[in-house]
Amino acid sequence: MKFVLENDYLKVTVNSLGAEVKSVVRKSDGKELWWTGDERYWNGSSPILFPACGGLWNGEYTLEGNTYKMPKHGFVKGMEWERVAEDAPGMLLFSVSDTEATREAYPFHFRLTIVYRLEGMKLDCSYCLLNLEENRVMPFQIGGHPAIALPDFEEGAEKIGYIRPLFNDNTVDAHCLTVVRAGEQGCWSKERHGVNCDEEGLIPVSVATFANEALIFDHKQINGADILDLQKNRLARVHSFAPVWLFWQMQDLLCPYVCAEPWYGLCDLQQHSVQLIERPYTQTVAPKCAAKLLLWGIEF
Repeated sequence: MKFVLENDYLKVTVNSLGAEVKSVVRKSDGKELWWTGDERYWNGSSPILFPACGGLWNGEYTLEGNTYKMPKHGFVKGMEWERVAEDAPGMLLFSVSDTEATREAYPFHFRLTIVYRLEGMKLDCSYCLLNLEENRVMPFQIGGHPAIALPDFEEGAEKIGYIRPLFNDNTVDAHCLTVVRAGEQGCWSKERHGVNCDEEGLIPVSVATFANEALIFDHKQINGADILDLQKNRLARVHSFAPVWLFWQMQDLLCPYVCAEPWYGLCDLQQHSVQLIERPYTQTVAPKCAAKLLLWGIEF
């Protein structure tokens, strides 16, 4: 079921399946600012990643001496979420809880709430994760995957926009940044690589940029990014406190969007299947406690 959050400037549509943003329309001209999904390029638009971000080596992890299978990016993106009726004006809340099926992959009792808040031209996505266990610390990863539509898309074009990475002072030169790459089984390797950028430090959205899939910025190198059109006008500014950022579109295929993905977590290192708590940048929440944080904020 789809729900609408709107003000004088934006109309936001969220699907209860996955609590996923499916559309953001600018009311002044009816322009769609979000990637709304297309099987030719990618049928997602903004999945919530939990309790794992990225791939697990051999699709598994260990916990308390047991081995569990976990799909890439976890499982809540495919679950039907409950609309929380007591949400406030300008907000939409969705919650999902553990089930018998989820406990086969992740043996914890939890309740995860996603809060969307719309103010002016800004849309924020925050999470609240409640650990319902009586005496077990709960390790988890959580990530966002919002996809910004690129209006200058043209089949066969060399590039269709730019990414400007940002840090605290909103000025980062991409020449100074390095990334790791995901490869075998969607897991990362230790080799570090420079970033393909122009003389202004802008990263072009092009097939060449994503020839090795996502750009993965770890170690809190950045805390946001501007997504720019071909004329270098800002389409959106995305920010988060997350320690890991990915920028992605389909490999070897120019696509009409770019995903700016803040992750509180990272996929496994290649050739390493580990304890759940040992996955890179894994977060924890104490028994009968909650973890609350901004997942992402976007200003259009």
